[in-house]
Amino acid sequence: MYCIIQELELKKADKLGAYKQLAVDTNPFNRREFPQYGYHKTGERFERPIKKAYKISIHESKRVSGVVTKKQFVVTTANYYTFATDCFALGDLDDKIEPIVEKLNVDIDTVYEMLEKKIKPLQERIIAEFEKTEEYATSAKHREIIALYKKEKALFAEKYRCPDSEYDFCFNVFGELMNADYLETFKNGSKAWRSYLGQSVW
Repeated sequence: MYCIIQELELKKADKLGAYKQLAVDTNPFNRREFPQYGYHKTGERFERPIKKAYKISIHESKRVSGVVTKKQFVVTTANYYTFATDCFALGDLDDKIEPIVEKLNVDIDTVYEMLEKKIKPLQERIIAEFEKTEEYATSAKHREIIALYKKEKALFAEKYRCPDSEYDFCFNVFGELMNADYLETFKNGSKAWRSYLGQSVW
């Protein structure tokens, strides 16, 4: 029993490249008289020029009464960018691997180890290639901005003892102050905050 990975040429390019921009927007369902800021990814998508996919299959060769018999079971076919963006996971293929294991009458852990050993070097090589692209650099920058934004929201909520969504009425995803007056209500304490919203004080 062994694993074979066959490289295939695709006719069409992957059109789901990452968005090139991260933009500020506002919540259209907000009922307050001042905006609540959010964000979305927008603009053009990066082109993905590599037209490759990888067919992963399990093979078994046996000699029965002097005759060699071969069996082949396709596990999956994965796009180059599925590997590049680290979206490939063997655990997602349980429903395809388990029937193969039953037909071959082999230990399931052995099969997973065999697949992992064969797939891992390919995935590592593709990821290393992708990390040199502008698409990866831009996506990494966006993830960094969003991670910092979420961290600041949590700190804001802890500091002013309020829901973290209140941060979005003061700052945008880039940490830029959008509503200085509203921020002052937090600096003046929770009573001022509730009064500013026309609500009863705790």
